[in-house]
Amino acid sequence: MHDIILCRSMTAAQRAAKILQRAGVFASVTKAPQSANPGGCTYGVKVGEHNLDRALAALRNAGVPFGRVYALYPDGALREVGV
Repeated sequence: MHDIILCRSMTAAQRAAKILQRAGVFASVTKAPQSANPGGCTYGVKVGEHNLDRALAALRNAGVPFGRVYALYPDGALREVGV
């Protein structure tokens, strides 16, 4: 299972992914699923579920703003994760 940390733009997601990779967390930029973003084109970073706490801490320490966090299940279902 993976988690998606939403960002304001593709550029913000790319910056977040670079920060996470420097912190030793594998992250990839992804377009947010439509159900997580019914209003348009939001991007985020996808991380492994086991790395979520470390990823959020790294983003907070770097002062990188982020939005909602969603758990992405293998069947494509999404559930918002309270952080």
